[in-house]
Amino acid sequence: MAPVTCKLGIVIVSIALVLVEGFAPQRVEGKFKFRTKPIEAASSDSSISFDALQGKRILVVGGSGRVGGSVVTQLVKRGASKVTVGGTNEDRFEQSMSRWIQLFDDLEFVNTVSFESVQREDPASFEKVLQASSYDLVVHTAGPFQGKVTARNGVLEACVANNVAYVDVCDDYCTATAAKTKYQKQAQENGVPCLLSTGCWPGVSSLMAKQLVTKVLEENPKLSPSDLKVDFGFFTAGSGGAGATLLVATFLILAEKALMVVEGRRRPVQAMKEYKTVNFGDVIGDKEIAHLNLLETASVHDVLGVGSVKSLFGTAPGFWNTLLVDFFAGATNAMRCDVTTDKDPTISASLLYGHENLEPCVGECVAAFCCAILSGTVKPGVWFTEEAIQEGDAAAVLGLASVGAHTKEYLGTIDIAAEEMWGTTTSPNLVNA
Repeated sequence: MAPVTCKLGIVIVSIALVLVEGFAPQRVEGKFKFRTKPIEAASSDSSISFDALQGKRILVVGGSGRVGGSVVTQLVKRGASKVTVGGTNEDRFEQSMSRWIQLFDDLEFVNTVSFESVQREDPASFEKVLQASSYDLVVHTAGPFQGKVTARNGVLEACVANNVAYVDVCDDYCTATAAKTKYQKQAQENGVPCLLSTGCWPGVSSLMAKQLVTKVLEENPKLSPSDLKVDFGFFTAGSGGAGATLLVATFLILAEKALMVVEGRRRPVQAMKEYKTVNFGDVIGDKEIAHLNLLETASVHDVLGVGSVKSLFGTAPGFWNTLLVDFFAGATNAMRCDVTTDKDPTISASLLYGHENLEPCVGECVAAFCCAILSGTVKPGVWFTEEAIQEGDAAAVLGLASVGAHTKEYLGTIDIAAEEMWGTTTSPNLVNA
């Protein structure tokens, strides 16, 4: 059994794409809770901001796809001076460009975005591309990443060898850990920062867990990470507006047992069998979710030392039970992370995140990690997000990643200020029930 795989969401047919920035309902309930409205930038003591993109040249491998395209549009929107789409099919790139221009008629794509033919699995070929242009960063979005443990990652290999910073959206734990093992030493020696498995989940979800685990341990010094439980919940309405690559990834993951970690022991369970009801906030409400084999389960245990971890996922409608699914269900994306401990049942801390549409959500989240690496806060090496982004910077990254979110909430028994979690000084709606 592969320890973990897959990205977010499923795809059958994407009919409607709604790019809507949300609102902040005023109803408040729970022990401690806040929700802030969408913001254009994070405000904290961290140096991470969208300013890091200004004047930068970025190559997005697989940028013609839905995931890569969402990254391209967000990088352009947030100020990158030159974005190059790396791929093998220029006709598909032209089709994507036409779509972006229609969706974002206020952005300049023609003079900002260009195409470059690349062979991502051939390091020598990719090195020529890097050497011909002075890229500040390469973003690898060309999945699926499942089953690539022994395959050569020509993009990462060439970036490490040519001192170019690297970000990817790998959603397979075995593939990611193999890359860390193979390229870590060389990346450190060459001074190249590399971030693996960025995006909403994994990526932002892992930082949500890190924020909560750090705060719970600070407030309860007698506890250790192994005493804690982290429960992830994920929900996508419709296909999330995502692309065919994610459909392939989802088929792959459904064929696997789901990993859960119980008191330090890895335990496989049947995927999508036993459902439970989880609340994702006022806007999205209660949803039915079940075990799925997601990367965070393994990485949060291995990186943060958390004793028990599980990840549950759900869609509306259920998996592939109708066509035209986006037209009827929309493309909502939601994440929830809960931290508790059997050592003291009174301790609880939760973060909730909700976005109207998965496609721009992915781009916003990846762009946030691009800002982190371009700001110089990520040390050389090959890292998962929760080990590379330090505590003081995590809030800033979450603030940038939630720029279009309609829901950003904290629920729990520990009094936590908004800027500690989301990197914003926007006045929170905070209530002690």
